[in-house]
Amino acid sequence: MKQTNKLLKYLVFLAPLLCGTIGFCVFEHESLLNSVFTTITMYVLNYGDTPPNFLVETARWTAPLVSAYSVLLAASALRERLKNRIRSRRADAVAVYGPEEYRIPMLHALGSLGVAGGGTPAGTRRHILLWEESENLRFYDQNREDFAGKNVYLKCRSIPTQAAAGVNLHVFCPEETAARLFWKGNCLYEESCACGHQMQIILIGFGKLGSELLTSALQNNIFSPDQRIEYHIFGGDPSYLKIHHMLDKVQDPILFHEEPWQDCLPLLEEAERIIVLQQGAQTELLSQLLLAVTTPMIDLFCVNETGIDIMDGKERIRCFPWRELAYRPENILSEELYRLAKAVNLRYTHLYAGVPETEENLNAEWEKLDTFTRYSNISSADYHEIRLKMLKAMGEPDDPDCMTDGCMELLAELEHMRWCRYHWLNNWTCGIPENGKNKDTARRIHIDLKPYDRLPDKEKQKDRDTVRLLLELDMP
Repeated sequence: MKQTNKLLKYLVFLAPLLCGTIGFCVFEHESLLNSVFTTITMYVLNYGDTPPNFLVETARWTAPLVSAYSVLLAASALRERLKNRIRSRRADAVAVYGPEEYRIPMLHALGSLGVAGGGTPAGTRRHILLWEESENLRFYDQNREDFAGKNVYLKCRSIPTQAAAGVNLHVFCPEETAARLFWKGNCLYEESCACGHQMQIILIGFGKLGSELLTSALQNNIFSPDQRIEYHIFGGDPSYLKIHHMLDKVQDPILFHEEPWQDCLPLLEEAERIIVLQQGAQTELLSQLLLAVTTPMIDLFCVNETGIDIMDGKERIRCFPWRELAYRPENILSEELYRLAKAVNLRYTHLYAGVPETEENLNAEWEKLDTFTRYSNISSADYHEIRLKMLKAMGEPDDPDCMTDGCMELLAELEHMRWCRYHWLNNWTCGIPENGKNKDTARRIHIDLKPYDRLPDKEKQKDRDTVRLLLELDMP
């Protein structure tokens, strides 16, 4: 698209030159050199003679217009460069790189903070790379020195978020971002309470989107120590369970069905949620679902809502525009999420290592963490939004000094469940490390990967401290 636009600009600029040259050279038998020279003068000077033919007349009128257009383009480009240079001086400015279809909407959303990135890094402290994965990695690798000490948000689907090396490099996956936003925007706590925390959730379609949705669900849909939330997947690759081979420890079953969903209509009728993740032929699939089941509501990770608007039964379809939401700058930067995660880590080091809770140590202690531990804190902060919605639904105060001991203990146990699931998703297991410590990172062993009621009170207190800190940070 960019190359096509550039070609059109060249053709528009050359059109008067071609018309005038042909008009003089072919029809008036002027020499080629004189024909070209006379036509070029039309771009900057008025042609005083009477045009001898239609082609020369066309060149006479269009050449000045093209010149004016070129001046406007140059002025616009200069204006953009000056604007970007001025904005780059702001401490909170964000440079955005990538194809226009993603870059322009993001710059519009950023407003005065947005800087259009070019072929070299802009002078901002934050950068968002929106090309395809290979181009993003190439651009980052070529400009490592310029990016040193700056926050780079790099779109990448094949590298897990917690696997990104470097405290300032943030790998983001649109599918993962969308998954997190979906569960936080569709908290299932009240639905789970209504059915005694025994739920069935259907996923139709899987792929990268389904993989991230399931991973996020296991870390966010945690409402009760006795819950059993079944995830039934149709059209998915069961290798997910082979890769995450410790998920048999999770009490919420994950069931991949070989048969099509049409063969399991009673299951779909009983399910609390049906979520459509299939991205192709959505209207056809939805038409079949609406006819086959009486489920009052179907969640759709939609590609295009236009086709849904004209469907009979559209009131039973709840659209989730996942691509649009995943590319919003606030969801990529996730500043509040990182702030909470860093604060949790600093509280740990303060309580158990005596590190003062200062702004300087907030980042210094964060930089000491390996990526796995860093992302564990991010997972904890992410789940906190679900915790707040649970407290509201329970009618409990979000002030840790005002809530009952029983409520605090429940929240601490659920936090431990989340912590365990994060480790199991990364294939850790319970065991006693030979080094005498609580964990062995190389062997992925941790002594505390066990039920909450089997933990010593010292370890339970860590979960209480995490909950308390996050609640205190959210208080006005």
